[in-house]
Order: sequence, then structure tokens, then C-alpha cells
Amino acid sequence: MNEDNLSVSRRRRVKRIKVYLVVTFLILLITPSVVSIYAINRMNVLDAKVDELSDRIDRIELTYILKDEASSQLKEMDHESSETSYEDSSQTTASTSIDRIEDDSFEVSDAPEDINCVYLTFDDGPSVYTSRIMDILDSYGVKGTFFVTGLQAEKHPEWYQEIVDRGHTIGMHSYTHIYNGIYESPAAFEKDLDSIHDYILKTTGVDSRIFRFPGGSSNHVSSVSMEELCNMVHDKGYEYYDWNVSSQDATTPIPGSDTIAYNVLTGTGGNSNSIVLMHDAGDKYATVQALPAIIEGIQKRDNTVILPIGNNTQSVQHLSIPAKEE
Repeated sequence: MNEDNLSVSRRRRVKRIKVYLVVTFLILLITPSVVSIYAINRMNVLDAKVDELSDRIDRIELTYILKDEASSQLKEMDHESSETSYEDSSQTTASTSIDRIEDDSFEVSDAPEDINCVYLTFDDGPSVYTSRIMDILDSYGVKGTFFVTGLQAEKHPEWYQEIVDRGHTIGMHSYTHIYNGIYESPAAFEKDLDSIHDYILKTTGVDSRIFRFPGGSSNHVSSVSMEELCNMVHDKGYEYYDWNVSSQDATTPIPGSDTIAYNVLTGTGGNSNSIVLMHDAGDKYATVQALPAIIEGIQKRDNTVILPIGNNTQSVQHLSIPAKEE
């Protein structure tokens, strides 16, 4: 019996050793594969991040290249405009329009009747992308209109000043941009409107007279009659501007830059007066990417200029409430 027990015990030990060896072999066999798969996945993730960073760097470099080229072209156009009459040169028309934008007395009503005007407007900023948008606008020699909010600029009031210093139009879009609060009552709306006006005036010295309702004058969020609020805006001596072309860059999910550019170029085609809705909030990188194609597409058109909104710009209003005559 002792020998039988010893034999059984030996067989069990041998069996356990075999199991250990098999398990060890499998671990040694599988581990490198698992490690390799993990390493490949990490490399793919890192490669994607590197590609994204490289793309951003390339776009930044391209922006400055385009800026230098545009400056050179504008100098050439200025030189040619001194030798060529307005009637004989479409380039002179573009150059003259750009020069007049720099003059505070410029009004859109001064533009010839056969000129199509496009106004590129940006809501919900300023943000980290606002300066990049202005870099692109400047590189093409055009100016935009920024309907700003207050909360976004509390930590960076210099963003307001940069818009003004670089010759773009600054307009009011609300202080908080919180729909439920702004449209809760006439008093709440007036408080928010006064806050954004006073904050722009305090930080830039600009007495802004143009306004865009959050959601537009046709929004369905307001608990107050929008006609009443439109009249309030007019009573304060302001004008409100909606849009007749949307880039759709505020939809969910955010469309790609190609789609944004397509929406704007298609929407502005054939219009004599196009006010384009875009956004410069902190999640609108696709808008930044789309902007060069938008500007180039518009500038290729005959008798078309890109302008900032001025005091006499023809307004587009979803809910049209004429200002009261004094």
C-alpha cells in the first residue's frame, strides 16, 4: 500500500508539473502578442495626435504666408488704382472698398448699387480662436463683425480691445448668453442688454449700436413677445441684425470645414446683401479651417465685396419691426 500511495503521489506531482509547464508556456506565448497589440494601438493613437498637431502647425504657417501674400497684393492693387479708373478695373473696385472700410465714416449706402455685399459675422465669442480668425481676415484684407458676449471676456477683456484695434466691428450679442435668463422677462432682457453695452463701452470706449438676439429675433425660446423686445432695442437707439445665410457651424454634430465653406458659398451666391452667421466660440475650430476657402470663394466673384457691418448697413431681420421715427 505504501508503494501504491507513493506511486499515486508521484503521478500527481508529475501532472501538476505538466500543468504548470503548459500554463507557463501559454503565458510566454500569449504575452508578447498582447504587448505587441497594445503597443501598436498606442502607436496609432500617438501617430494620430502627431498628424493633428502637424496639421495645425501647417495651417498656422499657411495663415501667415497668406497674410504676407495678401499684403503684397494689396500694395500692388493700390499702385494700380492710381493709374486705372474705377470703370475699367474690377480690382480697383475691390481695393477702393477695402480702403474705405478703414474710414470710420464709411457707410454701406455709399457702395455702388451693382456691388454685392457680404458681411461675415461671428457670434458667441470672443475666444482663443477669435485672434486666429482675425489673422485670416487680415491676411485677405477684409474686415468682419463680431457679436460678442460678456461672460466669455470677463477674464480676457483685452480680446474686446483687439477686435476694435484691428479695425473690425464689435457688436452686442448678450452678456450671459443664457437664454432662459435673458428671455425670462422684459426687465431681465433689458438688464442683460445694458450690461453688454456698458461692458463694451468700458473696455473699448466704443458705443456699440448694433445687436444680435441670441437665437435671432425669430427664436421660440423667449417667454416675452419678441416684438416687444425688438421695440425695446429700437427705443435704445440700436439696430438688430439677424442673418440670411447660415454656415450651420452651431449644429450638432459640428460639420466639417468643407461643409461649412459649402454652406456659406452656396448661401451667398446671387445675393446682393448677405449677412453670414458663423461662430468664434472655443469649439469652432472647423470654422477657422473653413474661413480661407470662404473668403477666396467670395473674392473670386465679380462685383462682390466683403464688408463689416456699419451703422447704415441694410439689416436682415427675421422679425421685422421698423424703428420708430423721431
